[in-house]
Amino acid sequence: MLHGFLSAALKRHLDETQPIFNQIVDEDLTKVPIKDGRPLGEVLLHMLRSLDFYLTGLAKHEWVPLSYSIEEYKDVEDLKALTHEVFDRAREYLDQLNDGDLETSTSSFNRPATAAEILLEAIEHSIHHRGQLTVYYRLLGIDVPEIPYII
Repeated sequence: MLHGFLSAALKRHLDETQPIFNQIVDEDLTKVPIKDGRPLGEVLLHMLRSLDFYLTGLAKHEWVPLSYSIEEYKDVEDLKALTHEVFDRAREYLDQLNDGDLETSTSSFNRPATAAEILLEAIEHSIHHRGQLTVYYRLLGIDVPEIPYII
């Protein structure tokens, strides 16, 4: 039951986030709307790499940090392709997990954590940065797709 709930929540988050990622254009990648902030492209890449890190760790027990260097991507189309790859892989990994898997614990971090806690943290982290992107877009005068909330 917990797996179904968390899996559905993350899949819904991916579906709601995809339009925000899809609308970015090349000239937006390096825009920084606030002093000392990250460029839009780096926030987007950070979200993708973090999500990939969490879910690869949960599915394969491989906790290897991934590159966050925006310079590795020549243009927005490369980042959009990465988005599709990561989101597809995330859905695949979520389908592999079950309630029993969520009870397993790892001590690879600052404190021991169950897979369920890590999955919830992945959702929270990604939503946090989706909100950051939304605010950045609005500060730059870029329209943001509406998310169809329940109420």
